[in-house]
Order: sequence, then C-alpha cells, then structure tokens
Amino acid sequence: MNIVTKLYLLGVLLFLLNSCSQPAKKQASEEQLTLSPLKYAHSFELQNGDDFKLLKIFSTGGEGASYESFKLVPAAKIKGAQPGVIPIPCKRIICLSSTQLTYFFALDNIENIVAINSSRHLYHEGMNKKIKAGLVKRVGKEGHFNTELIASLNPDVIFVSPFKSGGYDALKSLGFNLVPMAAYEEETPLGRAEWIKMIAAFTNQEVKADSIFKGVANRYESLKERAAKVKKRPTIFSGKMRSGTWYVPGGDSFYAHYFKDAGAEYIFKDDKKAAYPLDFESVYSAAANCDYWRILLPDPVGYNKTSMLAEDPRYGDFKAFKENHVFACNIRQKPYYEQNAMKPDVILADYIHFLHPSLLPDHQPEFYELLK
Repeated sequence: MNIVTKLYLLGVLLFLLNSCSQPAKKQASEEQLTLSPLKYAHSFELQNGDDFKLLKIFSTGGEGASYESFKLVPAAKIKGAQPGVIPIPCKRIICLSSTQLTYFFALDNIENIVAINSSRHLYHEGMNKKIKAGLVKRVGKEGHFNTELIASLNPDVIFVSPFKSGGYDALKSLGFNLVPMAAYEEETPLGRAEWIKMIAAFTNQEVKADSIFKGVANRYESLKERAAKVKKRPTIFSGKMRSGTWYVPGGDSFYAHYFKDAGAEYIFKDDKKAAYPLDFESVYSAAANCDYWRILLPDPVGYNKTSMLAEDPRYGDFKAFKENHVFACNIRQKPYYEQNAMKPDVILADYIHFLHPSLLPDHQPEFYELLK
C-alpha cells in the first residue's frame, strides 16, 4: 500500500469518526441543565432543562450529601407512568403535613390539593371549606394512612415529611411519587422560606414564587439590619418542661438564628443545631437571670402565667417571669405551623417588638403575645 492510499484511508477514517461524534455532541448539548439560583436554602437543588426540571432533595441538608431526585415533565410529554417522573403542573396533590400547606397558601393555590393528613387544627378558611364540601379528603396520619382512599385519588405527587416514618412503604409500593419536604433541615428562617421555589416547580408558578420570596427576604434582612444596631442585647432562653424534660434549642439551631437576628443574646452557647434534653436545674442555673423567655406551646386557650405556676411553681423564680417578660405563641390559638415557614419576617418583627419595643413601636404581634 503506497503512501497516497494510506493518507486517503486515514482521511476517510477521520471523517467517519468525526461524523459519529456529532450526534453525541448534540445530545450532550440537549441535556445541558441550568441551575436555579438559591441564596439561603441548602437542602434542595433545582435544575432546568429544555422541557423538564430536575429536582434533588438532600437528606442531610447540603451538596455532597445523599439525595433523592425527581424529573418534572410537562404532562403532555409523558407516556405512561415512570418511577421518579412527575407530570407538571400537578393536578392532584396530597400533603401529609400541615407545614407543607404554608407554601400553597402563600402561592394562593389550593385548587389542586385533593387530600391532607388528619390534622385537627387547621385555620385556613378556604381549605376548611373544601374539606367540608368533600373536595379535599383527610387520609390519616403517619402509620395510619387510608391507603385505599389515597389510591382512589390517584395523586400526581404526595409530599411527605422525611422526619416521620410509618406507612410510607405501603404508599411507595402503590407506585406513587413520594417527595420529601425537607424544609425543616434548613438552619435559617429564610432557608425554610425559600422552599416556596421548590413547591412552585410543581405548579409552574416559579415567577410568582420568586417575587413572593424576594419580598419576604428583603423585609427580613431590613429588620435584621435594624436590630443589629442596638446597643444592648438582652439575654433570652426558650421552652419549658414537658414530661419531666426541658428541650433546649442548640446554640446554632434554627431558633438561635432567630434570637440573634432579633438582637438578643441566646444564653445557651454551643454548636448544636438540634434541641437537646436538660433537667430543670441545668436550665435554671443558666437562665435564672435571663431578660426574656420565649415559649411555643400547644396548651388550652387562655394559658397564662398562672397556668405556668400550676404546672411548676419553680417557673416563678426566673427573672423573666418576675418582670413579665415571657412571650409565647399558643398553637391552639394561632396558625403557627401552617404559616410560619413563609412568614419569617413577621415572626422576626414579633421578637423585635418584645425585645426592643422602641424599634417597632407600631407593630402589632401576629403570632406571639406576652403572657399575663
């Protein structure tokens, strides 16, 4: 074989190799994804393709952790049920925790919710009307789901809490898409609020969600900046005894971030992110002389300082109790769990109202009130 023939064959071979590589390049280009920007949330990631969205939900709150992924595809482009593929916009949605509803309430979109859990304490007027009319079903709680009723509703998606267990395996076995709502993995109030963008991906309301979140974040940051300028930061502690144990928020917990942003000095200084148990004596030794006491409680309507003393007379020995600086949110009176995730700015304003009255003299607390 002479040199000319060899060069000719080499040219043909290079041409063929280049031709074969073109479809691969085109396919790679078609599969390129654009990452949706997130400023505060770290427990999910949303990427946008040409005609689909790729959602990743991290199990331990951060990139590099294990995650579950879901492909959100326009309903018209889906042929038959596929695991992990969810038709959008979702027309039949089930929420198995009242905390998930806050995002739908904020988006003013409850029309496609067909079922919720069996939460007795629901305040939203529109949702209660739909339940009363039979348009939204109650399907039970963790471990006691009415799987037959859920199957009959044929949901596009079921939002579940990754922090609870029981009954999920049965739902998975039916082939439903179970999407974990891990907003409570977030360590900051604005991190939880930014999960509205995740919910909006299922309802094609991303533009509205971005606008709502931007307003919430701007108000929160403005309040935080104002509180950061105070000359005196009052001390604060949180919680009370429950069944013989006092669960204290960690020094780097979600609530600790709230206290700091409100211009207070949280008395428990450690690097723990979750609440942990202490006995009364340990709490008292640290918090006896704190300026303020914050409580979130599920007690009968009308709960007050007298009620506290009836539970434990030792509460009266705290400085905050003596000086009438105990402020609380009673979830039997306030829609805290179905609103708090999307109202961090309002809750922060409540805190500042009590901790620094002169900063927000015209604010009317929405969730918290002084115990009398």
